[in-house]
Amino acid sequence: MPMDEATIKATFSKFDKDNNGLITYDELEEVFAGIGGFASKAELRSIIASVDEDNDGCINFQEFLALSMKLQNDKTEQSLQALFTGMDADGDRFLTRDELKHGMTKFLGKEPTEAQLESALVTLDVNKDGKVSYAEFASNFLCRLHTILDK
Repeated sequence: MPMDEATIKATFSKFDKDNNGLITYDELEEVFAGIGGFASKAELRSIIASVDEDNDGCINFQEFLALSMKLQNDKTEQSLQALFTGMDADGDRFLTRDELKHGMTKFLGKEPTEAQLESALVTLDVNKDGKVSYAEFASNFLCRLHTILDK
């Protein structure tokens, strides 16, 4: 599911809270915390370091674009499919609230709060049908980032 440049720019803008053209560690952490804090501080720093070509500790748009391209390869798609399938307990190709909760618990190492679970569901359930399809899951940038963290 390739992302076009407009989608990548819109995603960058969601991360770049102060609109200064850079995604800082704090901004990255804030976005992750908003959906349940799926990544540790060390993992977030690793994400930045993996694309921070100018070593300023931030991600500019060109670096974000490179990260986006990295997250659209076949290996990422296979990892996303495996991640989704592992969470889809009943195999119906949709994640219910309970399945999402169990998946988040696995990543967080503890059960998510109701607020974290609700935030993740609102973010992922794009068509608001009460469940998350693979297409909704795979199109989410943060889900794609988890394929890096899983390695």
